[in-house]
Amino acid sequence: MMLLSQTSTLVALALGWLTLCTKAVTPVQYISAVNVTQPINLAVSPVCGALNSTTFTEVNAGVKLSATKTIVAFGDSWTSNGSNGTISLAPVIFPPNPSAGSRVGGKGRASNGFVWVEDMGNTLGAKVVNYAWGGAVTDNQAWNSTKAAPRVDFVQETSLFTQTGRILSDLTPANTLYTIQFGNDNGQFQLDGGDWNKASDTFLAQLAILQAHGAKNFLIHWVYFAEPNTDAFQSRIFAGLQQARAKNGINFATTCLVSANTMVGGCNDPDHAVFWIPGHPSAVTHELINQYTLQTLSQFLLLPP
Repeated sequence: MMLLSQTSTLVALALGWLTLCTKAVTPVQYISAVNVTQPINLAVSPVCGALNSTTFTEVNAGVKLSATKTIVAFGDSWTSNGSNGTISLAPVIFPPNPSAGSRVGGKGRASNGFVWVEDMGNTLGAKVVNYAWGGAVTDNQAWNSTKAAPRVDFVQETSLFTQTGRILSDLTPANTLYTIQFGNDNGQFQLDGGDWNKASDTFLAQLAILQAHGAKNFLIHWVYFAEPNTDAFQSRIFAGLQQARAKNGINFATTCLVSANTMVGGCNDPDHAVFWIPGHPSAVTHELINQYTLQTLSQFLLLPP
């Protein structure tokens, strides 16, 4: 398993939410603006844990929010805003398409407004460069080694960043936060059980590649559900980060909270719904994810080893 070098700061978060709104909605024929109110409030606060914990816990070992000026995001549809490393479109709904920012197709968000990393950027006044892609897995070859890769994966997102990220002028290591969120799609796209060990190794390898390109601060979100393969996958990554800290003195942290094609049949009150479309948070829930993440990073900042 590849270890990370001394200068990295890692934060890992697992987020869980509860309910899906399934009330009917009547499609409208005009462009609807995003509601910026927050009628759902965060009911859970992070609880500080120990760095030597064998289970996921809330802790921040070195990420300073006040220093963050640029956020570079990787992940799947929970993080993607449809920009794929380019300029994102405004989070406007064009009914019946449920993807905020997209008139046709799936180039927008799997939500009815900003996704959590955009909310974080707005809160911190930081620029967001988003490489996340809906449906992405950690490593295509971990799920299917005999056929052409059918999905975008962390490897491809990292490769795109290394090719295009260098042209960005505001990636000062101390002021740039790299967010990584994978795992929601690993299970559903696996073939013959997949190779979860390869996936965890690949995850850590991509962190090392990003670090080689100047990354020092990492924020890692885990999945919002409990499942044996996923739990073991995350435990292997967590153990690898612990080993890297012990060997190289890196800082890291973990924390946890214990139809996607049309608006028709969806929620008629998305501002009071946890999910917008099946398995994907509403805009208000993304803001709650942002609030919880900011609380974790603000409350549990530890000194370097």
